[in-house]
Amino acid sequence: MKKFLAIVLAAMMALALVACGGSSAPAASDSKPAANTASEPAKTEAKDEAPAAEAKSYQLEGVYAETGDYAATINGAFLCNLNADGTAVIDRYKYANYNTAPAAENPTYEANFMTGTWKAVEKDGIESLQIKVACVDAAGNESNAGTFYANEVAGEWSFDLNFPIVVGAGYTRTVTLTGGETQKYADADSFLQAYKQEFVAPEHVGEFVAEDGAVAYLFEDGTLAVYVNFAKSVEGTWSNADGIKIALDGKDVEVKTEGNSASFDYTRDRGDGENITSTLVCADVTALPAAEAKEAEAPAEDAPYVGATIVLGESNSFDPKLTLNADGTGTLNVAVDMAVKVTKVGNAVVLEPNGEFEGFAAQIFPAVPHTWLLDDETKTMTALNGAWTDGLKAFYAIDETTMTVALPAYSMSAEGFTYELSEDGAKLTVTAPAELSAGFTQVWGGAGLAKTFTVDGVNVAEAE
Repeated sequence: MKKFLAIVLAAMMALALVACGGSSAPAASDSKPAANTASEPAKTEAKDEAPAAEAKSYQLEGVYAETGDYAATINGAFLCNLNADGTAVIDRYKYANYNTAPAAENPTYEANFMTGTWKAVEKDGIESLQIKVACVDAAGNESNAGTFYANEVAGEWSFDLNFPIVVGAGYTRTVTLTGGETQKYADADSFLQAYKQEFVAPEHVGEFVAEDGAVAYLFEDGTLAVYVNFAKSVEGTWSNADGIKIALDGKDVEVKTEGNSASFDYTRDRGDGENITSTLVCADVTALPAAEAKEAEAPAEDAPYVGATIVLGESNSFDPKLTLNADGTGTLNVAVDMAVKVTKVGNAVVLEPNGEFEGFAAQIFPAVPHTWLLDDETKTMTALNGAWTDGLKAFYAIDETTMTVALPAYSMSAEGFTYELSEDGAKLTVTAPAELSAGFTQVWGGAGLAKTFTVDGVNVAEAE
């Protein structure tokens, strides 16, 4: 009986060795990537079999930045890890919120912002890295999916990532990510430390603060600035010589007082035609230093915008110049100064006479463009055939048939639209081009789609 048991045990051990491939190598170390933790297959005696290539990994980074009230919600630093096991993970750190807490407890650090897979491929005869990523929620639902290709130039890999401002929404931006096989950041915290920023408030003598984070900083010279999301949103003046007084952008605002506290409302467009109001409060205005009301001054003038040369008559050439005032007026100069009322439409302005023109002005104004697209960086202006807005979108008529549609609050625009304006100017039909970006396709409703709007001055509303 003992002999029989010995034979059975020996047979079982032999079978176990066969099942394990005869290998007596130790188990893979836990420090290796997950893809390499499985037991290795048995090695053969063949001398001509090349060893398997070591799996590669890449790390890329990039920063998206713009200015404005909503920069804190849009700007971000991106860390892309292409791991040896074929997974792709992209983190986003919204550094413009000035939150420097550790990544694991920082709401502005979005680990696994986009996830997916990657592999080395040949595309158009070039060795590339194919990266497929999407935003994936806790339930496993995907949104904002995309396929991107990184290419190598002078030892550096790079690709343009189209990412959503808000996960699941159609508004997107594009950031360039660059890097290589070198792992620059060991973990999320080292990446956060590299991009963290500290907000430094302007030197001030007092402040009004809103629950939503907006702050009005009062300066010693009687001026003020309201910051929204850590960015300057509007300027104004203040005084407390005869009760607290506040003016924003040249216009007085109502200040409510209760005991020693005072408050005022600041309302602005959130970018989709709807307004946001912040109520800013100073708990004790008696603690503010004395600030005399400034003497009435002419509206502050902006530096003039300059347009392309206009030819009047047969040979009279003039470079048009437009100076904007803070009170919604301006001066258009084409040979002579002409006082105008200014209506803003996105980044464009529509001009009309501010009073009755006489002499040369009465002859020149009807002969020059009244709608201009402004470029704040270059201080130039381009003549348009018209400009309209529906509260969210701005419509810029480039010529008699083509149009650019923009989302000024998000610094987005799309060219190639066409339009028709009815003879009475009461109906505007706009047709999208055959190809649109994913973000604009969602905004507009589809490439090639035509929409009709009713027109009321510079305002339009989609016809039912």
